[in-house]
Order: sequence, then C-alpha cells, then structure tokens
Amino acid sequence: MQNSLFIDVCRTNYNALLEMLGEIIELCPDELWDDKTDGPPFWQQLYHTIGYTDFYISESIESFEKPTFAEENAFDLTHDVKKAVSRKQMQKYLEVVKKHCNAALNNMTIEYLEGKNPFHWTGPTPAHRLVYNIRHTQHHIGWLNSILAKKIGKTAKWVI
Repeated sequence: MQNSLFIDVCRTNYNALLEMLGEIIELCPDELWDDKTDGPPFWQQLYHTIGYTDFYISESIESFEKPTFAEENAFDLTHDVKKAVSRKQMQKYLEVVKKHCNAALNNMTIEYLEGKNPFHWTGPTPAHRLVYNIRHTQHHIGWLNSILAKKIGKTAKWVI
C-alpha cells in the first residue's frame, strides 16, 4: 500500500464528508431539528453520523472519548433521547471531529494501516476501517439529504 496516496485519498474524502455535514446542519430548519415524524429526530441522526465518524477515526475503541454534552445513549438511533442537542453544540462537535480526523490521518503510518484493526467488524486492518467509516458517513449523509429534499426541497451540495 502506498501510504501517502491512500492517506491523501482518505483526507480528501473525510474533508468532503465533514463539509457536507456542516452544510446539512446549516440547511436544517429549526422546525425539523427535533422532528420525530420520520424516525429519530434530525439532530440525533446528525449526532450519530458525526459521532461514529469520530469513533471510527480513533486509534482504538478505548481511546475514543464520547462527548459529554448529550445523553449517554444519544449515538444509538433506537434510543429515545429526551433532550435535543443544539445546533451550536453540533457545529462545535463537527469542528472537533474535523481536527480529530486531520490529526489522526497525519499520524497514521503504513505499519499502523496494515496492522490489526481493533474495530474488527469493520475489516481486518485500520485501512479497511477508514473506508468503512467513509461509507457509513456517506450513507447517513444520503439519508439526511433525502429528509431535507422531502421537507424543504434543498440538499447539501456534493463536495469533491
């Protein structure tokens, strides 16, 4: 595996995903933020998406630090959360995750990328996990965009 090329491809895709998530936060009207008509509220789906992007970019399961501003089980889309996370909290968390992603990618070595993956369900190596993470995040971006398209007729622009 050519480390610099692979990391560059990952960095480009993570930056695009995170930019799209930022636009989704901005596009979501206030009345849709905590709406539960289509399942978990919009903010919780965003929180799940941003949170798992953060989780899977972590070096290990133990090194991941869950944010303290939301209910304990808010990442879990089957959990009925009592108190919504604010737009400002979500934007701040997204900025933290952007920094975390860039720092993590900057520190990855070929040995690490080809080593054993502590998140075994995402593939045998951390390189597999990076791609899994991109796919998971994009899946949720698609879902969030479908809600925005249906409710307000706008979506986040595709970022290259």
